[in-house]
Amino acid sequence: KDIDVLGILNSKIDTQPLINVAVVGHVDAGKSTLMGHLLCLLGHVSKKELHKNKTESQKLGKGSFAYAWVLDETGEERERGVTIDVAQTRFQTPKKTVNLLDAPGHKDFVPNMISGASQADFAILVVDSTPGGFEAGFEQGGQTREHVVLVRALGVQTLIVAVNKMENVAWGKERYDHISGELTVFLKTVGFKNSEVIFVPVSGLEGDNLLEKSKTPTLTEWYSGGSLVDIIDGLEAPKRCYDRPFRLIVTDVFKHPQMGLSVAGKVSYSKHF
Repeated sequence: KDIDVLGILNSKIDTQPLINVAVVGHVDAGKSTLMGHLLCLLGHVSKKELHKNKTESQKLGKGSFAYAWVLDETGEERERGVTIDVAQTRFQTPKKTVNLLDAPGHKDFVPNMISGASQADFAILVVDSTPGGFEAGFEQGGQTREHVVLVRALGVQTLIVAVNKMENVAWGKERYDHISGELTVFLKTVGFKNSEVIFVPVSGLEGDNLLEKSKTPTLTEWYSGGSLVDIIDGLEAPKRCYDRPFRLIVTDVFKHPQMGLSVAGKVSYSKHF
């Protein structure tokens, strides 16, 4: 039996617009910690679960990974300290429903990163502001450049650049300006316009400037923009063409022992299923 997608959507006109956001960037940029902490601030993680993560991560000598474990749930990810699969979750801002896709940053898992980024309307590029950290991801061998090229090739037109770990540089404007300047030049060569790129200074570990606008004096004296959630909330949701024939963007084809040949992908638009 066909499902009238358009009819269902029209009956829910008060529903907040849905946007798909991929989080990308070099390994160790702090992507999972940043988004895990944001989910905690939004109330998506219970105090009991967070306490359990803190206790278990400290036992492994990885106390700073407690927030990352909100998204990195498998034993292998926690043992290795890196995201392997795309973690997917959903949260709401005052104006948007956000489908979050936390992509792996390690070069060994680029296919998984592509799988997540191919579903995105927007992307958050997380970079490490720590001295040497940004350079490790941006220069030869790092994944920052490759991830930017891939998300652009996969159709992402608006990019939020979260300059993370700013507490490690005392929220210094000089370091922030250096990173944003280097990236702005590169992003132009990939095809991003200045109007399509939004920079925001954050601290994923401390949770500063994530949900609410920062009150840290050393930041507010030079930064007057919004928090990460403010910026996400200001994104214009793309028009969903639900009244057109079914279209699936194929991201993977694989063979299942019981089911045979299977196809994975993103439904771009469809009036009926």
